[in-house]
Amino acid sequence: MYVVIAGINTLSKRLVSSLESNHDVVVIDEDKDRCERLYSSSAATVINKKPSTLTALEDAGIDRADVLIAARKDDNENMVVSSLAKKYGVPKVVSRVEDNEYYDAFQVIGAETIGHTDLLISEFVSAVEHPYLVKIANLSNDREILKASVERNSGIEDMTVEEVESEKRFPSRFQIVSVLQGENTLSGESNVQLEREDEIILIGPQEKKSELDEFFKRQ
Repeated sequence: MYVVIAGINTLSKRLVSSLESNHDVVVIDEDKDRCERLYSSSAATVINKKPSTLTALEDAGIDRADVLIAARKDDNENMVVSSLAKKYGVPKVVSRVEDNEYYDAFQVIGAETIGHTDLLISEFVSAVEHPYLVKIANLSNDREILKASVERNSGIEDMTVEEVESEKRFPSRFQIVSVLQGENTLSGESNVQLEREDEIILIGPQEKKSELDEFFKRQ
């Protein structure tokens, strides 16, 4: 995947370290010294410009980015970067949030948020590695609660929960526990029929998450 990260700090440096071996990573920051240090210590492409400018994002190749991560400590800066990325059509935008009052604003523009109180590298990495899933919570025994969506023109649209779970590509150790249809929350009963833009809540083992992500990628 092509990943653009806005801002150089402890968080983004650890993200680069976690992602650069499997993904093309571009990092943008206006501080020359920080850029030079990251450039000399990683394989990432580093751009010395202010991330919230059009020229910086265009130089970073934002038009072909699969994921943008706004990792700066300033919520206003992250909001601008995230908004611009959405306007360029970046499929997945994930932002660090320091002030809880900004959560609603990020939701309005369609960006995923990770608050400073739960700012775990694994959450950001998961957002990149499993773009068709949203992690909701951890459970015991290395299980997770995840959310996926029924895409437009999807092959699983009009299928029942039972039919989806019986699909050969669907990881057998995952279970659909709930279906969100508009304002209605339906239990994951076998006869519930899926509709376009439904959100599906699933529970299953973390080790099988990649298989589940691939299933929804190819739905």
